[in-house]
Amino acid sequence: MSATTDSPQAGPHAGIQLVDVAPSAVPPLALYQSPWTISLAIAFAFRGAGTYIIDDIDNAGVARGKEKQQDFHTIRKEVLSKKGWTNCRPLAAFCPDGLLFANLSRADYLALDRRMPLAALSKHRSTNVERFIRDTSRKHGMWSLAGPDQAITAVPMRTAATGLRDIIARHEEAVLRTLADPQDHETALRRLHHLMPEPEPEGSLLDYFQQCLRRGLELVGSDTPVLSAARDLIPPDGGRLLPRFLHCDPKTVDAYNTAAAIQGSRLIDADHPLPYYTVGLSDGVRADLTHPLRQTPDQVIAPKILALEGVAGMALPRTTARRSTILAREHAYRGLESGSSQVFFDTDWLESLRSCGTEVHVDGIFQPLVGGRQTMPLGDLVAELLRHEESDEQDHQEDPTELWTRWVLHETLADLRTWHYPVLAYAVAGEKWLERLSLRSYTEYRSLTPAHSIPSRNEEESS
Repeated sequence: MSATTDSPQAGPHAGIQLVDVAPSAVPPLALYQSPWTISLAIAFAFRGAGTYIIDDIDNAGVARGKEKQQDFHTIRKEVLSKKGWTNCRPLAAFCPDGLLFANLSRADYLALDRRMPLAALSKHRSTNVERFIRDTSRKHGMWSLAGPDQAITAVPMRTAATGLRDIIARHEEAVLRTLADPQDHETALRRLHHLMPEPEPEGSLLDYFQQCLRRGLELVGSDTPVLSAARDLIPPDGGRLLPRFLHCDPKTVDAYNTAAAIQGSRLIDADHPLPYYTVGLSDGVRADLTHPLRQTPDQVIAPKILALEGVAGMALPRTTARRSTILAREHAYRGLESGSSQVFFDTDWLESLRSCGTEVHVDGIFQPLVGGRQTMPLGDLVAELLRHEESDEQDHQEDPTELWTRWVLHETLADLRTWHYPVLAYAVAGEKWLERLSLRSYTEYRSLTPAHSIPSRNEEESS
C-alpha cells in the first residue's frame, strides 16, 4: 500500500496522522463482545488472518435502569434525546429490520437539527422533540439483546438461551422481510443459522459466542482459534501499569487524565483513583478497583480501555478513526507506553453487493429515491442508494421531506459502514458476495513528520 496521510490538525489530532500499513506488518486483532458484527466483518475481510478474541469482560448488553434484571430478552432500541441518550446499550447481538432498511438507532439527530430545527419537524407531526426522536428511532431502528450487568465470561447458557433465541428470531424476520422471492427464503435461513446456531442450555455464553465466530472463520477457510479476553488476554494481576497507578506516578496519571479528558471520562483523583475493575470469573460481578487487592484464582483485574496494555493492532472500522473515544485511546496508549495500538480498516462492503441480483424489498422510506419501486435486485438498490448519497445536497435543502429522507439514508449507510451486519449480508447475498468482498484501506496513526505533512489525494477523497 502507498502511504496516505491526514493534514496537520489541532486538538486531539495534533501530532498524529493516519498512514497506510500492510496487514502482514500489523495483523488485525478483533476484540469485541459480539461474534456477529465487527469481529465477523474482520474475519470476512481479512480471510481469517489476525487474532480473534471475545471481549467477555463486559456484559452482553443491558437495558438502562434495569441492569439488575436477571433474564435475557430482546428490546427495541430507542434514542431518547437529540444528545444521543438511549434506553439500552447493545453490545453482543443486535439487528435492524432488514438489510438496507432505515436504521436510526444510532442516528445523529443533532446533525439533523443543525440543518432543519427538530422543533419544526416535530410541530409538523404534532408532537414534541423528544417524542419525535423516540418514535422515529423506534420505527426505523433495531432490536438488541439485553440482560444482566454480568460479565459474559460467567453467564451460563441456561440463563442466556431464551434471549438468544429471541434475537435469532429477529434476524430471521429481518432476512424474510428483506427477501422478495419466497424461493430464496430457505437458502438464506440456512446461511443465517450457520452463523447463529440453535442455543443449547449446556455450556456458557462465552462457549457459544466462540463457536459462532469460529463458524464465520470457517466460511473463509480459516482455523484461527477464538480466544477469551478474561482468560487469554488480560493478565490476572492487572498488568505492569497497575503498580504505576497504585503509586500515583505523576507521569502516568497525567498521561491517563489527558486522554480521559478527550473523551469526557472521569479523571483520576481522590474519589476515582484507579482505571481498573475486578471481574469474577464464576459470578461475572464487576467492581471498581480503588485500592491494592490480593489476587485470587477466581477473578481478574481488568484495565479500563484507556489503560489497556500489550494489545497491538486492535482493528476498528475506518469510520470511527476521528471519534473522541478513539483519539483518547490513541493518546493514552502513546502517553502510557502501554504497547497497545489501533488500526482502521475499510472494505468495499456495500459496493461488492452491486453484482448481487437477489430480489429484495425496498424500505418504504427509501422508495421515493428509486421511483416508487417496492422491490428490485439488491445490486440495483445499492447502486441507487449510493448514487443518492453522493448527489448534490444543495438540490434538496428547501424540501423538508427530501431532506429527512436523505438524512435517514446518510445515517443508515453510516451505521452500516461501521457495524456491517455481516450476518444479514451473508444470509441475503451469499457465498459469491463473500468471495468478492475485499479490503479497501488499512491505516494506523503515526507521529506527524514533515515528510508527511501534505495529504495524498486518496486520503483527501476518503475524508
